Amino acid sequence: MSSTLIILAITVASFLLGFLRDLLIARQFGVSWEADLIFVALILPVFFESFFGLALRDAMIPYLQRIRDRCNTQYEQVGRWLYWRIGLFGLLLSVIGVLASPWLMHALAPGWSDEQVETGKLVFAVGTLLICVQAILYCQGALLNLDRIFILPMTRTLMLNLGAILAIVILQPSGIALFTGMLLPQVLLIVIQHRRLGYLGQRSVAFEKPAGSPFAVTFAPVLLAAGAQQGCMLAERFFASLLAEGNITMLSFSYRIVTIPLTLYALSILAMIFPELTRSWNEGNADKYAALMRKALLGTLLFLVPAAVVLFSYSEPVVKVLLERGAFGAEQSAATATLVVAYAMGLPWMGLALLWGRALLSQQCAKTFLYATLASSFITVALDAALYQPFGAQGLAYSFTTGAFLQAVFMALALYRHSLAGLHLSLLLRWLGAGCAVALLSVLLPKPVGLLELIVSISVAMLGLLLLLLVLGERDLFRRGYWARGEASTERAEPTS
Repeated sequence: MSSTLIILAITVASFLLGFLRDLLIARQFGVSWEADLIFVALILPVFFESFFGLALRDAMIPYLQRIRDRCNTQYEQVGRWLYWRIGLFGLLLSVIGVLASPWLMHALAPGWSDEQVETGKLVFAVGTLLICVQAILYCQGALLNLDRIFILPMTRTLMLNLGAILAIVILQPSGIALFTGMLLPQVLLIVIQHRRLGYLGQRSVAFEKPAGSPFAVTFAPVLLAAGAQQGCMLAERFFASLLAEGNITMLSFSYRIVTIPLTLYALSILAMIFPELTRSWNEGNADKYAALMRKALLGTLLFLVPAAVVLFSYSEPVVKVLLERGAFGAEQSAATATLVVAYAMGLPWMGLALLWGRALLSQQCAKTFLYATLASSFITVALDAALYQPFGAQGLAYSFTTGAFLQAVFMALALYRHSLAGLHLSLLLRWLGAGCAVALLSVLLPKPVGLLELIVSISVAMLGLLLLLLVLGERDLFRRGYWARGEASTERAEPTS
């Protein structure tokens, strides 16, 4: 429990720093082409972080856990073999990105002129170097998580955001300074984690091929699924570049605001429970696996339903408090707030898709995970193309929310096709119903003005949500024993429906 709290604290600190970084960008550049350039330069690193880095970690954990259960020596050999080849592959991707930066910028932002691309290609090239750094860090993170070391890998985003802030404050505000500040602390973390994983520096020796499917077979479906998800983000930015100037920035800011609780959840609870789900499934411990899944579901709803209620109900006051300063004025706040509402409606479904997707991977159902992701991604991109002209940026945001909902539904049906009881429908309906009721009531009330009124309004809404949940029969949330470590804490959980 103490490790979970430390990880959560690091994650919160990291994303507060991330917000401060974005606030500094908003203050210095406002809604302008310079701000758009920074976010376009982040598209490929963010894409490959999710497409390659997260997929790599999600595939490595169940694959290497199976090998480790049989032979620890072979586990270290396979881990070392993967580590060095992944690092070289990440370096190759970064070199290609640097050399092809003008072409990539034209492809990612087709609405930009040749002069804009020429001016911004150096910033874009430096940002592309993040791809290599992230590939190595996520590989190290998977190996550390298998050793039940979670805190050290969690410092990655903390160091990234702190480095960016210091670079903007100390150096002249520019895209080059921002990305240099992101790179240097992460290189230091690579060195520290490499030394912690002592066997990575040992001399490689020939090893017997592991039994079962090769890593490429395990990795490919996860990689393709991650690519499809990030393809939705690329498509959204592509269509946004065809709209008026500043739409890319507003979509980026609103998505950033909405997904902060999602990332806190993914990097704390989900990051810790995924190896445990995999381990319990491999051990054939069905009771422990079911208890972990229910507890993870409740944790998902606890993180994301209250956040969705707040962002849906108080989108404009939240945006004003966070962003409205310097070159970011009231008009920009109002436009960004509408996008926050659109994304917030999909926030719980994003988290449920993450949870149910990791459950499929823990059960070695990577192909099913891939099919569900491809189907929802295809629908999302099709909606982008259909809605961006008549509805602008709002159409793109609602398309993304629709895709998140469908992805969660497809994965839930695949995971529990033999037993709807595994969906814990009573738990889902209780939380989603209470969240909708409080959100609609909050919308009807007068909007808060200023930070103090906003804090009071949010506190009242959260208190109302908790009371409504209690009335509807929620008990585990309020029982300290339920959240204790170990299987005994799950014995008194309410029956599933």
